[in-house]
Amino acid sequence: MIKEIIEEILQAIEDSFVTIAKDDYISYILYIGRADVIPELKAHFGTSCVIDYQLDRYYDETRELFYLHYLNRNYSKEGFKYDGEAGIDDLSIEMMIYCHLWDSSYFLKSLYRLSCILCNEGYQWNPNIPENGKYMFVKNKIITPLQKKNFSLGNIVSKAFDSNIRNAFAHSLYNVDIKSRKIYTRTKLGNKTYTFDEFQRLFLYSVILMNRLQNYLEKNHIEAAKMNTAITESFFTPDRVKVQVYAKMVDRAGQTYPEFRLVKIKEDNEM
Repeated sequence: MIKEIIEEILQAIEDSFVTIAKDDYISYILYIGRADVIPELKAHFGTSCVIDYQLDRYYDETRELFYLHYLNRNYSKEGFKYDGEAGIDDLSIEMMIYCHLWDSSYFLKSLYRLSCILCNEGYQWNPNIPENGKYMFVKNKIITPLQKKNFSLGNIVSKAFDSNIRNAFAHSLYNVDIKSRKIYTRTKLGNKTYTFDEFQRLFLYSVILMNRLQNYLEKNHIEAAKMNTAITESFFTPDRVKVQVYAKMVDRAGQTYPEFRLVKIKEDNEM
């Protein structure tokens, strides 16, 4: 099951990146460069827009390292099940990972930005990820627009995201029957039942989507930085500053890293 899910997700992500690189190259570069807005910078630098913004990723780093450690420990081979004395522990850990994943602003921001570019809405510099009402956000801002445009990524997110089971876990509105291998939830949507296999499928679609999306973004980030030059034509930021994106590989403490920069372009009437 894992192999098929990985292949399906990788194909959807690759198709998405190829499409945005072809149809909206500047938005593609801003996306893989993690462009963002820091309002406080406006007074000092003339623009609130930045690129290579790492703070969101830093906040997500501990959770990301934990779920990767868990996956590498339990899913290095096909056929992992919630069995034996540790079965309920593994299931509970995956419930926690699942909830944290779909509460991650960094992950939701990445999906939303990609969805907007694919749907011809351009790069979203400063998206608002709601603390509450994530079901409507994921459905209306990510899944539905992508499916209307027939992007397979929309179907992937639909297979991964289940608001009912997420809310049940987050608010302790569930019970687990080990003998029948079922999860019973009782949320505002009513009582629902999931088999262990159904939940595991939701879990795997979610964590593999997050992991492969991050990996693909980093791979493209590095490849663009290796160009060591201006990698976009000039364009205007949302606060009307004319810029280009420059990229290069830099050496720090004996290691090489990709670096993107927004460089201001002087207008003809500027001295």
